[in-house]
Amino acid sequence: MKKLQIFIPLLFTISAVLGQENIKYYKFRTEIEESVRDQIFTALDSLFVQLTNDILYEKYLSSELKDLTFSVLSDIQKYEQGKDSIQKSKIDKHLIRGYPIEKNKFFLSIAFIRDNNEKAPVIYYVLNLLANLENDAFYFSSPLLYYTRKWEQTKVGQITYHHKGKLNLDRARIFDEKNTTIAKKMGVQSEEFDFYMCENYQEILRLLGVEYSVYENSKYRTGYGVDSNTIFSIMNHEDFSHDIFHYYSGKINKRDNRNWITEEGIAYLWGNAYYTDSKGKMITHQQLVDELKSYLQENPDKSLFDLFENNTKIFNHIAPEISVRSTISGIIANQVEKEKGMEGVSKLINAGSKDRLGSYLKKVDELIGIDKNNFNTKVKELIDKY
Repeated sequence: MKKLQIFIPLLFTISAVLGQENIKYYKFRTEIEESVRDQIFTALDSLFVQLTNDILYEKYLSSELKDLTFSVLSDIQKYEQGKDSIQKSKIDKHLIRGYPIEKNKFFLSIAFIRDNNEKAPVIYYVLNLLANLENDAFYFSSPLLYYTRKWEQTKVGQITYHHKGKLNLDRARIFDEKNTTIAKKMGVQSEEFDFYMCENYQEILRLLGVEYSVYENSKYRTGYGVDSNTIFSIMNHEDFSHDIFHYYSGKINKRDNRNWITEEGIAYLWGNAYYTDSKGKMITHQQLVDELKSYLQENPDKSLFDLFENNTKIFNHIAPEISVRSTISGIIANQVEKEKGMEGVSKLINAGSKDRLGSYLKKVDELIGIDKNNFNTKVKELIDKY
């Protein structure tokens, strides 16, 4: 225990230098043994010194899920440090729950609360963490593995699925194949992933440790990933190939160069449209092209360029989030790949992030001769023969 006795005063010194009372314990009740409780309090306070002062170090995080925990805490830190964030007014962090879950492992809940003067206090986050005793000191991790300890695991190729109910193996195989195919197209090695099947985004947040977030308190139709080789499903669907393209693209292309009109189009084309329809099925690019054909037949006077430029909502009957711009961008990317191969696709991806639309149109013109003036005619031809 000598190490632990040295570690605690060191953390107290850090807290004294950077700010006292980072965590409040007002009316906190727990059955955790007092000596252990005090050790946890000291370590937890030191962790939040870092969050408050924008100096988050991985060394205070448990070896269990270190990268994923770092990512979750970093997201909270970004809100605290942001110019338009809660930092503008004082926010207090209260430890509101703590109890043992197994030997040397404790479950903690921290509420981020702003005293709104005469108005009611505002809760910004409720964050759950595990305090793990490792090498005579306490470190912290996401509760993901604790929450999913009784889930089933099914390995499909390079993907390890974690699920409560029955897994759709056909969908899982499709995703595994796309993982390999997309990586090969991008010229990188395909990777292995842990994939957690979740009913909605709120379940994902809870698994990660975010019990509540004022910024995302009703968001539910999305997934989470790819983060630290971990994926959380979109509405309990086994195919996450849309973001797998973005993941592999990010490994070889600089973010400042990446054009997100191109990126979304290719993600639609090679992966899927990311969101599920009302029946829980993943929406394919081919399905959207067929819908676009029908729309143009019913609305022959509509300008394709106007639809593209304004990203007009025409797919609300399928899913409100679906983009006609990304659908058309996928059609164009398909033609670029046919005519110019992956070299052309790479140039289109790297068209630039500034003046996104202008940069995109300039590169498409250079590659396959489609510009603003002939856009309606040439893109219509591509749609008709798609």
